[in-house]
Amino acid sequence: MNLKKELSDFAQQMSQQAPSEILQTMGEEIGKLSQSNIVENALSKGAKAPDFTLENSDGKQVSLSGLLEKGNVVLSFNRGNWCPFCNLEFKALQESISEIKNAGANLVVISPQLPIFSRELKQKNGFEYDILYDKGNEVAKQFRIAFALPEPLRPIHDAFGMDIPAHNGDTGFELPLAATYVIHKNGTIAYAYLNANWMERAEPEEFLVALQ
Repeated sequence: MNLKKELSDFAQQMSQQAPSEILQTMGEEIGKLSQSNIVENALSKGAKAPDFTLENSDGKQVSLSGLLEKGNVVLSFNRGNWCPFCNLEFKALQESISEIKNAGANLVVISPQLPIFSRELKQKNGFEYDILYDKGNEVAKQFRIAFALPEPLRPIHDAFGMDIPAHNGDTGFELPLAATYVIHKNGTIAYAYLNANWMERAEPEEFLVALQ
């Protein structure tokens, strides 16, 4: 699976179907988010990753330090299964799981969506990796990648059936950037993909190179 092509094809489909004013608003808000310097201020390559302990979709506590005892970690931040671009990334990560394991690493996804949605997603698709519940985007905030969905985009998401408050269990509309990290077993970030445009994600081939 070529994730970038899948994402591009879906974005092209959406641009052909969505009203031009919606596309314009989305483009403007993505531009504003990019200009906010959130990407530049986020934790990046060379920084020390903050330790955390989060609950997976089965209620088990998972810590970064515990994962690092076993080897390097691929850490992907994901908005949730209400997001079609995120679903494409979920599937691409599953297709890469064997290569990640063969490189001696572990993969975990962090999302602010409630565990029930992650549990349903895993069961439906047979995903072999943990999806950790980041309540209130607390870990995303430690990585400095959390932001509130801009007001102009909220009714657009609602119109497309993307009920963020219902999925996150709060009314803050907070989400993480599209972000993927490779964290070395010593806790140092060896690779960081950060993008203010949630329609773009890290290609697995790129972070697999960082695992070698």
